[in-house]
Amino acid sequence: MASKAILFTKENCPPCIQTKEFINVSIDEYLAAEHLVVMKKENHSALVAAYELEKYPTLLLVNGQGEETNRIVGGQFIREQLQYILEGLQEANS
Repeated sequence: MASKAILFTKENCPPCIQTKEFINVSIDEYLAAEHLVVMKKENHSALVAAYELEKYPTLLLVNGQGEETNRIVGGQFIREQLQYILEGLQEANS
């Protein structure tokens, strides 16, 4: 399994909604499809517990074994860095 970016969001979270809209409008569709997974907290409670997530949105970078290598918390920070992160994952996974 290749490294991935996993975006955790939750219901009724304005920064989560803004971040998902940003992804739909601003992030290259291929990059997002290949390297980004979006998960709702409410649907993935085991992963939320395993990664000890408390704030949303949270972007996790995980290696091929599912181990966390980096974490970014907060919609603004995620939106500022996501394109660069996905490009880096594409290069690393090539």
